[in-house]
This record gives sequence, structure tokens and C-alpha cells, in this order.
Amino acid sequence: MKRVLPVIAALLLLAIPLGVSNQFLLHLGITVLMWTILGLAWNLLGGYAGQVSFGHATFFGIGAYTTMILYLSFRLAPWYGMALGGVLGALFSLPIGLICFRLRGPYFSLATLAVAEIIRLVALNWESLTNGPVGLLITSLPQVTVFGAAINWERKEPFFVIVAVLALCAMLAAYLFTRSRLGSYLTAIREDEDAAEAIGIDTTRSKVTVLALSAFLTGLAGGFYGLYFRYVDPDAVFLISLSVEMVFIAVVGGLRTIAGPVVGAIFLTTIAELFRERFMVGHLIFYGLFMMLVIRFLPEGIWGRALRILTGRR
Repeated sequence: MKRVLPVIAALLLLAIPLGVSNQFLLHLGITVLMWTILGLAWNLLGGYAGQVSFGHATFFGIGAYTTMILYLSFRLAPWYGMALGGVLGALFSLPIGLICFRLRGPYFSLATLAVAEIIRLVALNWESLTNGPVGLLITSLPQVTVFGAAINWERKEPFFVIVAVLALCAMLAAYLFTRSRLGSYLTAIREDEDAAEAIGIDTTRSKVTVLALSAFLTGLAGGFYGLYFRYVDPDAVFLISLSVEMVFIAVVGGLRTIAGPVVGAIFLTTIAELFRERFMVGHLIFYGLFMMLVIRFLPEGIWGRALRILTGRR
């Protein structure tokens, strides 16, 4: 039964576009699933490995720009660009990890913050590649036929299916990761890095590996962002606030859980979207207030507290 339920849940998720025609609700679902991927990606590094990064916007932006540039300059379909964006994000994370993982605690976090800002400035000024502050725009997507019918890219249903598949793959990857030897190594590193090194764990290699996996998923989500919104600029995809929101998604939902980022994305994204429709910029007040209340009264996150209640733990 435990193996059947996830399959049923996945099929129900993929079937949502068949029963929901409201485009705003589909947009909300797309946004939730995209942030689910980002929360899961950050949770692998920040939750399981205990390495708090404020620079994940770097990989998100790399994925977005890779998808856009490959399509606009080489006419490579965006879905291939998304995969390559994830790969490029993972490759780019290797030198960052080898340098930044020499530091620990808040020094590591500040180093990732600095790297993200440097990359944003590079993208802002490398106009021959990124078009600078003007950004890149996709005016039309390639025609695709499925079962004899052309996909209508002006509607939300195709994007929902794509991001749902990506989110399910990210959840499966996170599940397998937590049950792997590497997952056990990172738990040991999180609890006591010096003790982990003493028993023979290659801590740097383990942390760089999980950073690469996290960067791949983040780049994949960035590529989807470019495909969905069809426009990117440095201030849209390299902002530090993006990295901070990934942290909030994981923390509010529940660190070191698979469902935590899903729950965090549902709550925070829904609140942000619903209040934005009614209060414009004022929605940030409600967004911040909700996060403060959760962090204050539910330090283990919404899903973490739910698990404690369901299992009878205190």
C-alpha cells in the first residue's frame, strides 16, 4: 500500500489539468510546483547536509539563461535547454563548492551570498551574452504535436504537466538520496563534521556532490521559469531574495523531510499569490507575518509538527 499511494498521488496530480480549466488556479499550481522543486533542491543541501546556502539564485539564473540563450541563438527546444541548464548549474557548482566548503557555518553562507551577487553583476554587464539589463524574450514557442493534436502554449495546461513531471522526479530523487549512503554521510556531517572526518568520511567530496545535485534541480527549475514566463533578466533570476525564499520554503514546510518543501510551497506561494491580487505590494506584509508565526511557534515546520502529532511524539 505504501508503494501504491505515491503512484496514485502522482497520477492524480498529472490529471489535474483534465478537471481544472481555470487558468489562474493552474497558474497557482504551476507556481507551487516550481517552488516545490526549489525547496526540495535547497533542502538537500541546507536540511540534510546542514550547509546553509544563500546563493542558490546563481544556479536558478544559470538554468534560466541557458534555456533562453540556446533557444534564441541555436533554436534548441526549451525542454532540452532545461536539462542542459540543470547540467550547467551542476558543473558550475563544482568550483564554487570546492572554494566555499573550505569555510564553515556563517562564513560559508556569506561566501555563497557573495558568489550570487558577483554572478548577478556579471550577467548584468555581459551584454553580448545576456543582453544586459534589457534581458531576453521568447516571442513564440516551437510547435509540438502530441497524439495528433498541436499543443496550445497560450494555455497553462501544458506547463502544468511539464512542471508536475519535474516536481515528481525531484521528489523521487530526494527520496532515493535520503536512503543512500551519501545521505547517511551528510547526516553525520551535519551533526559533527570533525567526527565524520575522524571515521573516514570524505566530507568535502560528500558536500560537493550534494551541492551538484541541488544545483542541478535548481537549474532545472530555472530553465522551466524561462520556458514558462518567456522572459528573463538579471534582476529577475539572480536576486538574493530568490535564494532567501527557497530557504523559507524549506524551513516553513519542514527541514529534512520530502513533504516539507511541498507543504511550504503550498502555504507560502498560495498566500503570496492570493494577497498579491488584493493588496498589490502589501501582500509582502502578510507573507512575512505568516513566516514569522510559523518560525516562532512551529520551529520544526508545518509538516514536521504534523508528523509529531501523527506519530504521537512530543
